[in-house]
Amino acid sequence: MRAVLTLLAAAALAATAAAASGVCNAHFGPATGVADEDATAVFLTDAAKSDGAVCLDGTPGAYYFRPGLPGVNKWYIHHQGGGWCESPEDCLGRSKTNLGSSSKYPAKASLGGGYFSQDPKENPMMATWNMVFIRYCDGGSFSGSNFTTLNVDGTRLYLRGHHILQAVMADLQTRDIGKATDVVISGCSAGGLATYLHVDEWRSQLSQATKVVGLPDSGFFLDVEDPIASEQLGETTPGNYHDGLRWVFQAQNASSGVNQDCIEAHRSTGDTWMCMFAEHTAPHIKTPVFALQSKYDSWQSDHVLSTKTDAMMNALGANITSRLQANLLSNPHNGAFLDGCYHHCGRWGEILPIDGDEQSTAFLKFYYGITEQTFWNQDVTYPCDKCCI
Repeated sequence: MRAVLTLLAAAALAATAAAASGVCNAHFGPATGVADEDATAVFLTDAAKSDGAVCLDGTPGAYYFRPGLPGVNKWYIHHQGGGWCESPEDCLGRSKTNLGSSSKYPAKASLGGGYFSQDPKENPMMATWNMVFIRYCDGGSFSGSNFTTLNVDGTRLYLRGHHILQAVMADLQTRDIGKATDVVISGCSAGGLATYLHVDEWRSQLSQATKVVGLPDSGFFLDVEDPIASEQLGETTPGNYHDGLRWVFQAQNASSGVNQDCIEAHRSTGDTWMCMFAEHTAPHIKTPVFALQSKYDSWQSDHVLSTKTDAMMNALGANITSRLQANLLSNPHNGAFLDGCYHHCGRWGEILPIDGDEQSTAFLKFYYGITEQTFWNQDVTYPCDKCCI
């Protein structure tokens, strides 16, 4: 099987080469030993004016583009993460940072390594692909479509992340994504959640001949309540994580900006806000998804557990595992790489192999159907110091 995998990766790279007849201002991914060419910023200025595709502070949404090798019609599209703003004051503070404004985005940036790596050893499937990095500046996982503004202390804020996402989709058509043979939709943390929320919409905007697969990293957020933990952190309104994303959904007017099959399923019960959570959205996703997730996710444990004892961490791990299996893996078209490391996002190549595979090779096998295996589970208890590098 390893030989087949190696040959497949080598063949893909050889085909790419045949189709062809190379110190940046910002850095988004982990370091890599292979030089990373600059990605170029694309500011959605026209869409900001015509369609309201703006960040929290009203500056235009933006993405970074790094072309693959000439002749490559394969794309990796990544939604940046960075939490959410879960109260008016939180959104105001966020609007003054790069997570709420594009005013200080550099013209060039390095995407770094990991899933962006141009080293085929680190990234055997996607090293030569076209790369898109969508900057996150709306505070709502690209779901907002609120035509009114949120006025906080005399400052006008805009909650229109879904408009940014749609503008990116439209702009990529000018770069011939319509001719793509393969597209991987991905993202980390809040961008991982965005992958669950929007992968079917991406699918609908691409040719039916295009293969589309979702690759959310650390985006399977559970709908849980632990008011004690939330009060300690002082981040959510009105006092727990469960209500935090509900506030985001309602304030952002996100009903038209998340998975519409999920919305229809919850409309009669009046709890459409639940579609802001990956675990509730997952059963309604039609596009194949391969989840990268830690069962002991450091962000989730910090935000939903009032006391992080080993027993509570193991209970969280069992909870994430069972809900992932019930809500995502119950669909045979989906898969997952569920590790036991204490981390959140961006550990491509740093998790010790599960059943002989790292994240990159497990995803490659899933994507190309090399194996019937769909679930790579690092079945360990917390803490596991030997699960990752």
